[in-house]
Amino acid sequence: MNIKHSFAIFLTFCIGFSFSCGYKNESVLKLPEPTGPFDVGTAWFYFMDSSRPETFTKDPDDFREMAVRVWYPSETKKSDKPCPYTEHMAILPAEEVSDEIRASLDKLNERLKSIKTHSYKNARLAVNADPFPVVLYSHGYWAGMNQSTILMEELASHGYFTASIGHSFETNSVTKPDGNLIRFNPLNPELMLRNKERQKALPLERAVTQSSDPEELDSLFRKIMEARPKMQESINIWAKDISFVIDRFNELNKEHELFKNRLDLKHIGVIGHSFGGTASGQACLSDPRIIAGINMDGLQVGDMLKKNMRKPFAFMHHDNPHALNKTPNRNLFQRSQGPAYLVVIKGSGHYNFSDFSLPAISHVAPVPKGALGSIDGIRFIEILNDCVVTFFNIYLKNDKSRSMEKVAQDYPEIDLKNSNVLD
Repeated sequence: MNIKHSFAIFLTFCIGFSFSCGYKNESVLKLPEPTGPFDVGTAWFYFMDSSRPETFTKDPDDFREMAVRVWYPSETKKSDKPCPYTEHMAILPAEEVSDEIRASLDKLNERLKSIKTHSYKNARLAVNADPFPVVLYSHGYWAGMNQSTILMEELASHGYFTASIGHSFETNSVTKPDGNLIRFNPLNPELMLRNKERQKALPLERAVTQSSDPEELDSLFRKIMEARPKMQESINIWAKDISFVIDRFNELNKEHELFKNRLDLKHIGVIGHSFGGTASGQACLSDPRIIAGINMDGLQVGDMLKKNMRKPFAFMHHDNPHALNKTPNRNLFQRSQGPAYLVVIKGSGHYNFSDFSLPAISHVAPVPKGALGSIDGIRFIEILNDCVVTFFNIYLKNDKSRSMEKVAQDYPEIDLKNSNVLD
């Protein structure tokens, strides 16, 4: 990974997601309106796990740190102003960036000032007789904490306390509660080792999309894990990050001025995109406090190959036109012993499972060719939001008024399989 390529990735995820979202020809750009009954508040936290030394640095005194941004049901005043999509811009040393990149930064920085979310910083928590279920989110590899702001706002508007975890050194940057932005070096030696492993394993990962045989898929999964030991290490780090954040939320629920006794920690879900989806599946297996989970388009390597999933779980995949097997996790889905779903959204691409699905991003960000599908981006967001909210309503709120099958009936783009009705 050379410097130019590294910063192309940085711009894709950091700037691309920062620019994120609005519609053309609007003087003030906004994210799509959440559909739930609640307003949305947001806050930032920063935690250190003193029980885990940091493996991405050589300093023995460094311990695992992670930023967490939360979205929650709130009550706002008419005079309140929503947060911009991102409040801060990474400052890049002059010697590390080209004039072209710096010009792009300057141009986008001007646009960022007018892009508004539907989240209100430190807003009053909504008055509600019942505590709110918790959903934890893990970003894609080297992506940013804000990459699924639209989905987080949607969940919060429907009565969930949602949290995006910044997995340090494997995300491009995190924002601390004081507003300081920490940018991670894309040339970190540990990060480079993981990139080299992935490049070598790409033929195996492509082979997964060309087979539907469960035994062959199992064999390919094992070979991928053997070829990528650092990936295995990261899966476990991220799963432990998720569990540690749950620990901290226990403390918030006991003593935080805003959230005291308002988090329903008996009903916790996880969701993630790409590698974050893999980590979510791993956390479901390793942490008994987690009730249900969703993997959005991540290859579910890890312990699920040897431990059948017994909790409600959804495997979501993009519509790969070059794949004989469009559902790479089908072997794990077929062995699931709890309620399980296998979902393909027709016309979608890998990046659609993020805020990149909005047309405003695809027009300005350096999105890799083929990363977005042919589906209308706004339509995809509507479908994804409905799928995710319905899934967690069923398994975290025991709300059976709308089933996943009913969601699929409402959207012909959805190809849904239920583990209780295998073909």
